[in-house]
Amino acid sequence: MLTLRDVLRRATERLRQSGSPTPRLDAEVLLCHVLGIDRAELYRRLPEQPPGTLERFWELVARRERGEPVAYLTGHREFYGLDFLVTPETLIPRPETEFLVTWAAERLRARHDEPRCVDVGTGCGAIIVSLAVTLGKQHPAVLVGSDRSLAALQVARANRERLAPGRVHLVCGDLLSWCRGPLDLVVANLPYLRPDQWHPGLAWEPAEALFAPDEGFGWYARLLPQVATLLRSGGGCIVEIDPAQAERALSTARSLFPHGKIAIRRDLAGLSRYLTIELPDPT
Repeated sequence: MLTLRDVLRRATERLRQSGSPTPRLDAEVLLCHVLGIDRAELYRRLPEQPPGTLERFWELVARRERGEPVAYLTGHREFYGLDFLVTPETLIPRPETEFLVTWAAERLRARHDEPRCVDVGTGCGAIIVSLAVTLGKQHPAVLVGSDRSLAALQVARANRERLAPGRVHLVCGDLLSWCRGPLDLVVANLPYLRPDQWHPGLAWEPAEALFAPDEGFGWYARLLPQVATLLRSGGGCIVEIDPAQAERALSTARSLFPHGKIAIRRDLAGLSRYLTIELPDPT
């Protein structure tokens, strides 16, 4: 008699043969999504028979076999311990981006005024909404997420209302061209890949959220000068970069912020992933 354990085993094998790097996890997430349960409940029910033919589940497995990301199949992605809605209009949040939230939260917690923080290229709102939840409702920071994509901002708005209602302002605009400042903190995970870095795993995500001109540094080459005109004394900035851009990011930041503390920080894999800029407090 077929059980959910058998279903999971068959789906895992299909996904393994199709080349999924995480076949068991993919199968579990898709099965939980279809059944409307969490993974703990799934494991409890593994010896049971499946409810019906699970036609919807096998449809999702087939789409995953063709390479479609699990996050788009379920419409959800966990980031910073929170459940975010995602669509093909937005980049799927990656674990390495969580450090931006941690770094920004530490700086904002140290402030006793009403610091102004902008997340540039907010996409689904993962960074700025996670920051709002982490800081809590009582923190006085003014939190803004901006993006030039209205479709992405619609997703960010839905995530804001689900996770941090009334806590985050959303703006449609090109980088910081809409902002008059001054700002205390700028956070950004802008497109930074070169076209030659494309691989099949990226095929389903929006190209405009992945690739940038000028060897992948084009968006930051525009953003950092804007930050230099808007960031107040004592302010900070953190952006996620391609490790190959570390030297260029450093030299650009040093020329724009000659008195700032400029650093490249590594991610958990040891790669040069983040550029941080800290301006001295006024004397």
